[in-house]
Amino acid sequence: MHRSGTSAITRGLAALGVYLGNDFLDAQPENPTGYWEDRGIVDLNERLLKALGLRWDSDAPVIPGTLESWRLWRLRRAAISYVKRAFAAHPLWGFKDPRTIRVLPFWLRVLRACNVDDRYLLAIRNPRSVAASLFARQAMDETAAYRLWLAHTEPFLHLLAGKPLVVVDYDLFVQEPRAQLARISQALSLAPLEGARAHEVDRFVEEFLDEGLRHSRFTADDIASATPEARAARDAYLALLARAS
Repeated sequence: MHRSGTSAITRGLAALGVYLGNDFLDAQPENPTGYWEDRGIVDLNERLLKALGLRWDSDAPVIPGTLESWRLWRLRRAAISYVKRAFAAHPLWGFKDPRTIRVLPFWLRVLRACNVDDRYLLAIRNPRSVAASLFARQAMDETAAYRLWLAHTEPFLHLLAGKPLVVVDYDLFVQEPRAQLARISQALSLAPLEGARAHEVDRFVEEFLDEGLRHSRFTADDIASATPEARAARDAYLALLARAS
């Protein structure tokens, strides 16, 4: 989900030796340290959402069958070609874009076609913090933010049940970055944090990670339970937090 610390966590992946591309979206005032999102991947996801009649802030359900339809075959071919061209030469690579989880069946099919050993990191953040951030940035009301959080987080997680998956809570990541990076490395079977890689982790923690960029922090008890959206978001977050812990 957007506003969930995905950029900081993804930069941590780079410290673990994951190649993320070389053409990133520009940093913006609301994200001054950069998004770490490959332009080509973002363009593919935006074209895909447009084909589905969705915007970044749409919470309408995505029907899996629409992502398998013949209407999207050109876009699938373009995605396969782009992944092979931009990433396949690197033994360990990845990409980040919050839109990806909304259209996950599309990308699972693309990655199968690329014959890659795919592994996943799900970044989570307290939905109340996400809602506060979206209100400050977009004036989005709380219920709409919870609906959007649920639309990004829940629908397709079952498709990853048999794949390597690590859930990372942003607050825990900021609180104990080295421990969380070690946990990520182990869960995704990456190389040990030794030598140059350990040095990169130290540099990331000491020079890049800035707790001051986290403008709010809430507990699960701070999620109001007055609406079905809030209750569902709270329950889902608690279940995922248990895995992240």
